[in-house]
Amino acid sequence: MTDVDVRVGQQMEIEGNMARLVQNGAVSREFQIQELPETFIQWQLDYKRRVYDAIEKDEYIAFNAGHLPVVATLNDEGIIPNLANKGVGFTPKDEFIEHYVKLVEDAVDQIIKLPPHAVDETRALRIATAREFYKHPEHIDWRRLGLLEIFEGETYKNLTKRPLASVLWTGDSPVFVSFQVDCAVEIIPKEDARYRFSWAMRRLFEYEPFHVVQTMFPYAYTFWVVGAHDKTPKRRYK
Repeated sequence: MTDVDVRVGQQMEIEGNMARLVQNGAVSREFQIQELPETFIQWQLDYKRRVYDAIEKDEYIAFNAGHLPVVATLNDEGIIPNLANKGVGFTPKDEFIEHYVKLVEDAVDQIIKLPPHAVDETRALRIATAREFYKHPEHIDWRRLGLLEIFEGETYKNLTKRPLASVLWTGDSPVFVSFQVDCAVEIIPKEDARYRFSWAMRRLFEYEPFHVVQTMFPYAYTFWVVGAHDKTPKRRYK
């Protein structure tokens, strides 16, 4: 469970494969944590390979659909959801996380020695570092998503009071792969290894066109998967 002071209305406790929604010290709801579907995992891995190949060739990426889904949260009244595009990635399993934190933070330490615009000089290092993580899918915890908080806006306010969210990805034509993933949410501080990993991975591609440059991330989130729905459109015709 997070110990971040976020003026919480409800909190999410994680124990093993259970997420427990706690209010006023009592458990009000339990959720079974599960792995993402294999079809979704493979789509993500394939999409990331294509993105890294494009970055390596210095090709323009207008929109990184695999990384920028829509996140839906609810406020206290729970009537109309707040929707926002968020950068979403993945984090290593706990037994591998220190290894990958060091790998990515070491790369960032080299990158920041050069000016921010020196993307050509750092491209090979940035791509190799990201590929090293994603070429070992067995090291990734596919039960959880990693996100960084930037603005402390409506999404953040909602999650401090109702730590539940749904995430919707829609891929490119002609297939338009689409998945909704329902999540129990932890808000985590900067010293947490999951925060450090997500921040360092973000820093590898901070100045790519599909990112708005940011340098301040007060919190991170771990979105624990409690449901998944394949919403890829199918043909319907006579």
